[in-house]
Amino acid sequence: MAITTVFTLHSFAAPVTNEPFVDPTVAQDCTGTLTVKAGQVTINGNAAQTGATVMTGSTITTGSNGKAVVDLGALGRVELGDNTTATLTCSGGSLQIRTSCSKTEVEVRSGTLNVTSPTAETLTAGKKGKYNGGIDANSTGAIDVKVECEGRKAGAGPFIGAGLLGFLALIGVGAAIAIGVAIGDEESSAGNSPVR
Repeated sequence: MAITTVFTLHSFAAPVTNEPFVDPTVAQDCTGTLTVKAGQVTINGNAAQTGATVMTGSTITTGSNGKAVVDLGALGRVELGDNTTATLTCSGGSLQIRTSCSKTEVEVRSGTLNVTSPTAETLTAGKKGKYNGGIDANSTGAIDVKVECEGRKAGAGPFIGAGLLGFLALIGVGAAIAIGVAIGDEESSAGNSPVR
């Protein structure tokens, strides 16, 4: 009985299989190295300096005078202009760039970038693209690309925003009401005076 049990239970054991070979360069997520060219730069909201490691999925933000470069080794490099926020994600030999801007300008210096949103377009070396809103883009080869959010830049000249216009309009309406009340009080006091 004991011998039968040993041989029977052995048949229910999981078979030994050879695990498939997985290329470690494909399986690993990439990391990059940050170079701060100017101004203030943050990674995931934390102040960063040249030499900082950029992990996949990190969000890099440059200040109003900030410029930064992320070197991703075999996947290439991404330069960020001022006032730009971009999330870099890479795995399986592919790099994804996602920005959150009101307008985005992209310049591909080498390689190929496939923009998937807000419009589908392929940019090759020497091409530029301007997009309303943020972009989703990816590249499967070595790329050298500059990404910059556009909008009002500090010191770019006079700028009157909707908030300032509303404030000025409110002051004007208030002044008109005050003048109207003052004139109305003069007329009503003159009309109520006794006739002599």
